[in-house]
Amino acid sequence: MNSLWHGCIGLVVLLLASCGQQPAVPQTVFVTEHGLGPDKWATAWLLTRHAVPGAGLVVAETDSPRPAGTTFDMPGSDLQRVGDRSVFEVAQEAHGIDDPDVARLAQIINDIEVNFWAPNMVAESAVVEQAFRELQRGQTYGEVPPECYMAFFDAVYDALRSRRVDNAEIVPGSLAVDCGRHALVEGQSNRIVPEVAIPGLLEEMERGKSVIFVDVREANEYGEAHIPGALNITLRELDAAAIDRVQGADYVVAYCVKDFRGFEMAKALREAGVQNAVILQPYGMKGWLSQGLPMAGSEAMGEIDAQRQMAECISAPGRCLSKESTR
Repeated sequence: MNSLWHGCIGLVVLLLASCGQQPAVPQTVFVTEHGLGPDKWATAWLLTRHAVPGAGLVVAETDSPRPAGTTFDMPGSDLQRVGDRSVFEVAQEAHGIDDPDVARLAQIINDIEVNFWAPNMVAESAVVEQAFRELQRGQTYGEVPPECYMAFFDAVYDALRSRRVDNAEIVPGSLAVDCGRHALVEGQSNRIVPEVAIPGLLEEMERGKSVIFVDVREANEYGEAHIPGALNITLRELDAAAIDRVQGADYVVAYCVKDFRGFEMAKALREAGVQNAVILQPYGMKGWLSQGLPMAGSEAMGEIDAQRQMAECISAPGRCLSKESTR
């Protein structure tokens, strides 16, 4: 059981084998940048629990030299999202991990982070996403220690196994992780990113408020589908020039598929002085589509048609918004 790993692995910056003995640096080290999405942390769990048990994990600073090791979920890495496959799925295939509960988790991660066009493929996806968000909210959103994420996916894996073997129900409470022993970064309580309800945002736009949408995903993802008129700015590209592009708007709405990256961008913008940076509610592109609103891109509508439909939605939100969104 994965619970046997608990207490034997600690993650601060480097994951070290430590069961009351002198820590030893593992021979294999996986390297990634900080992020909030479950795909990143589920992949970290997969690589250090299943691919190379006991391997190290380095969470690198974006602007610092890249540490030595096997990178994942970073530009230039062999292990990153490819098309409609999550990083987790790419890593699972690359390491030949054949485990039914890992396979189920792969579907869940895809549902949460990739599958924004269609309903969830797996019944447990909504529960896991809810529990993941509760973990982040409970630890001052954005400051969850890596070991908490590892423990969370241990709990998810164990729950999926119990579900398969004993038909045990998975509820958010069963996935709760006690991270209270880990220190929080001071001064974060004033950095919470506001969430703006999509219907209310459309009403604000109808009243003449200016809104800039910032799609924080990679260029190829943006090209497939994006909110009409959105700028494409990744976190790596957030510099003074990028900040100047969004200054002056009443709302700067950062988004991705489910707003894990969107939250990071909005937080970074607010820390850079753009205090009107927000995220969507419901979250990201998945939430936008759930409201029946248009997308532009190669997998959606043409930009001109999408912007025309968007203008119609702003002038008469009730005709565009789905019935579910107005309940």
